[in-house]
Amino acid sequence: MKQADQEFLHNMATQLDETIKKLVIEEKAVAHKIGDGRVEELTEYWRQALSEEEEKRFTLTLDYWDKILLRIWARSKRAHLTRAQVGQALMKSNSN
Repeated sequence: MKQADQEFLHNMATQLDETIKKLVIEEKAVAHKIGDGRVEELTEYWRQALSEEEEKRFTLTLDYWDKILLRIWARSKRAHLTRAQVGQALMKSNSN
C-alpha cells in the first residue's frame, strides 16, 4: 500500500475515533434528557425485540428526542463498522 494511502487511513481512523467519542457524549446527553425507562424501550425497539404489531404501535409514540437518539445509534453503528474496516485495512497493509 502506498504511503499516501496509509496516511489517509490513519487520518480516517483518527477522525472516526473523534466522531465516536462525540457520539458517546451526545448519546449520554439525550439519554439523560429522555430518561432510563424510555431508553430501555428504545433499546428494545432498536434491537428489533418487539413483535410487528408492538413495533407499529411503538413507532407512533416516537417523539423528537427519541428519533435523535435512534439517529445517534445509527451513526455510531456506522462509525464503528467503518472504523473496524479501516483498522483491518491498516493491519493488512502493515503485514505486507
